[in-house]
Amino acid sequence: MADVAALYEAEAPRLWRFFRRRTASPDEAEDLVHETFTRALGQGPRTRVRNPGGYLTRIAQNLLRDRAKIARRRSADLHVSADPDLPAGTDPVHLLEVRNMLDRLEVVMLELPETTREVFMAHRLEGLTYTEIAGRTGLTVKQVEKAIARAMVALDRGLGPR
Repeated sequence: MADVAALYEAEAPRLWRFFRRRTASPDEAEDLVHETFTRALGQGPRTRVRNPGGYLTRIAQNLLRDRAKIARRRSADLHVSADPDLPAGTDPVHLLEVRNMLDRLEVVMLELPETTREVFMAHRLEGLTYTEIAGRTGLTVKQVEKAIARAMVALDRGLGPR
């Protein structure tokens, strides 16, 4: 990996925010940031990482997934159903699947080149036309079309069946 101190300085705040949105306390988020870097460094210098930010995000997602599995196992023994015929209000498995998909979406979006990501988000989130995006970015309409196509292919690959 690149210079660890510089990577930590650049990525730790983003990872802390990522964990803070998903944990109960700031201290827990801080511990998870450290655990993320510990796991990344545990891979050793033999690992060549093209996108360190995306790699760290993937490790962070796996940490959260591992913690959710452990918590689910612990709580399964404590669960007592009041009435087995009544459906549960919220399906925790479905929520975990949705969270997993959103995490995968975030990783794929972070791995896109900045221009491609900007063009895709301008079209899909802001609803801008290709012509409006071309005017905003200085690209041609054809380049905008290709950028959106590249983003769609990356999303299809990243969010495909798992």
